[in-house]
Amino acid sequence: MNPSTPEKENKLNGSSRSVQHVGESVSGRLEKFSHEAGERVGKLASSVSEGATEYLESGRSYIRNKPIQATAMAAAAGLAAGFLLMMVTRRK
Repeated sequence: MNPSTPEKENKLNGSSRSVQHVGESVSGRLEKFSHEAGERVGKLASSVSEGATEYLESGRSYIRNKPIQATAMAAAAGLAAGFLLMMVTRRK
């Protein structure tokens, strides 16, 4: 056997442990990042949900308080959407 073989084995074992340590470190960082990202997305979804609920309640309140204006606005929006669809289909 070559006398330098044990030295090479020791170096390889040390390198292997070093790579394993780096891998564990990266894995831990990715796990932490994933957890933090999940928390942020959850908070954002909650915020959007709360905003949508407030917007919906505001719309319902407007319709209850001003039914004629709300109906006129809905009719105008329907006419505008119909006009746009008609313009798009005529171009083809």
